[in-house]
Amino acid sequence: MNRKVILAINVALSIVAVFLVFKIYRLIMEPIEFEKMRDKRFEVVKESLINIREAQLAYRAEFGQFCGDVDVLSAFVDTGSVTIVERKDTSFMAYNQVYQKDMMKDSVIVRTIGTVTVKMNKFGEDFDINSILYIPFSDNEKFEVGAGIIERNTVKVPVFQASAPDASILTSVEERFIPYVDKNHSLIVGSLTEPTISGNWQ
Repeated sequence: MNRKVILAINVALSIVAVFLVFKIYRLIMEPIEFEKMRDKRFEVVKESLINIREAQLAYRAEFGQFCGDVDVLSAFVDTGSVTIVERKDTSFMAYNQVYQKDMMKDSVIVRTIGTVTVKMNKFGEDFDINSILYIPFSDNEKFEVGAGIIERNTVKVPVFQASAPDASILTSVEERFIPYVDKNHSLIVGSLTEPTISGNWQ
């Protein structure tokens, strides 16, 4: 076997070796790169879901129930207002009919101070309302929001749920990452079946 043939074989083997090393590297690194990218996006979406939870709590404080429509909820945050009340514990002497004497009685004085916009009260004047309306990184897909009433120990409890599917959060990822996207998973805050306002990542 002459030198040229040996050299050609060595070059070919070197090329194959480099190709295999590259493939192995990509096989190891792609899932890691995907997780880093996914986690960064998830953090942004979690913040939006936490803001939705705050908006829902403000809505319930004002109307006694949660909101099942993300457009209505975002409009409430954008232009609605909440009542500001002052609660003060007090006590005074009052005649007790049972014991036939004056006794100390505790009471709570509630005074309405005024109203303030939801945006200013909860989020600040520069808050971007679109952050609780549209799923970040998606193609203008809206958060899925629902509300209802469940019964626990004969007590009716208002509940809500807001969610963002992974497939929406990871829209427009590089083609090589598509196989890693879990189409059955969503980031969720609240629940329509349990009296909780926690996120499924907590």
